[in-house]
Amino acid sequence: MAMEWQDPHEFAKHLKRAATPAGFLMWQLLRNRQRCGAKFRREYVKETYILDFYCPEAKLCIECDGLPHLTPEGIAKDRKRTAWLNTQGIEVIRFTSREIEQDTQRVLHDVGSW
Repeated sequence: MAMEWQDPHEFAKHLKRAATPAGFLMWQLLRNRQRCGAKFRREYVKETYILDFYCPEAKLCIECDGLPHLTPEGIAKDRKRTAWLNTQGIEVIRFTSREIEQDTQRVLHDVGSW
């Protein structure tokens, strides 16, 4: 039975504790200004959305997309979410979990070019 989350902040805390391997790897690469010289926040709440990684300085959101994001329903939800974030001045870049785990250097290069 799936849990219903009323508070996005509580759900964000849950997501931090239940990080996927790709999400954990991405956090290890981004945390403490290690790669891009910019500070990223993990599981950042913006209105009703939770951004996987967010850099307020650059207004950049990085999303790690696992299998649920690759379904037609997931793609439609992500498009709507991205469109809304863009109206807030936030750029969104997405990587699949597979890209993060198997092509890490290219992912870091892509993030660093922002």
